[in-house]
Amino acid sequence: MRFDIQNLQQQLATALIVSPYPHELAVAIICDTFRMANVRPPSLQDWQSLETYARHPLWREQVQMLAHLLAGSALRDGSAKAMGKGTESMNLLRRFFEDIAPLTAEMVRSNGFRQEEFLRKWVRAVGGEVLNESPKESAKRLDQLDYRKAQQEMKRAEEARKKEAERREQLLREAQQREAEARGWRE
Repeated sequence: MRFDIQNLQQQLATALIVSPYPHELAVAIICDTFRMANVRPPSLQDWQSLETYARHPLWREQVQMLAHLLAGSALRDGSAKAMGKGTESMNLLRRFFEDIAPLTAEMVRSNGFRQEEFLRKWVRAVGGEVLNESPKESAKRLDQLDYRKAQQEMKRAEEARKKEAERREQLLREAQQREAEARGWRE
């Protein structure tokens, strides 16, 4: 199944913005997507173990955001078509939530790049492909969008700035010391 990411984003942009779905409704929407694909959805105990496995406060809002994207666009029907018969819902969800772990619902809702990243990671999780892109191009685009990678690059840049500031401070101290020593000679 091929997913048109731009069309999905347009559908989501025109969808009514509603307050976050209650967790139980979000779970039901996701489970219905698995049922549409003839894949056994996670049980209540499975959802509880997923939450325990995730062990972070963003997990529930990520579940709610996934439900919103599924219900607010053609993503749901495409996902049901893309899932193969051998799809194991728990493995799919576990991989997906691990993959999107740093993204918050607000980031996905308000930032086009984060929304595209979220959509592309879901498409990858269900075994779909992006329309008009080869798998290599899709992987490259997802790598460009990766928020975790952007955070790491920002951290490296901040460390480099800090080291440069320390180096300049050290050079300034050395210059001041040389100047003080030279003044001593002249006096």
